[in-house]
Amino acid sequence: MQSVKMLKPYYVKRDETYLRIILAFQYFSIERHGKTYHFIPLEAREIIIDRCSEQIVNTDDQFVFQHGKEYLTLPLYQLRTFEQFEAQINELFKRLNTDSCEVSEEELSDVIASLEHENFMRLINQALENRDQAMFNTLTAYYK
Repeated sequence: MQSVKMLKPYYVKRDETYLRIILAFQYFSIERHGKTYHFIPLEAREIIIDRCSEQIVNTDDQFVFQHGKEYLTLPLYQLRTFEQFEAQINELFKRLNTDSCEVSEEELSDVIASLEHENFMRLINQALENRDQAMFNTLTAYYK
């Protein structure tokens, strides 16, 4: 049986895109085949979560654990299969990710209007390059 015995962040870094859960040796341990392994920060030291999609980004990072003189290296995607890992990560994420990633209707409208304008200008340029006077006249008449 494989399970997460303890998973507490040493500290957390937040930016606009990611929530980074920084781990330290006394805050993360797993149980595997009846043995308790303690995290040691030899390779990966953090779990990176995209704040909007709520997905773990660094699933290929290798985490090292120690039980006495025995070392165990596991990629994060394998740790995700451990009992209670996903539940504890989700709980941490919900508690620590206090900001919303939702876009307001006004911001969305501004982005759409900007994209429509850029596309319209591209069509005008295309008509000029193709020397298509009819299309150019139609587009410029609509633009006014």
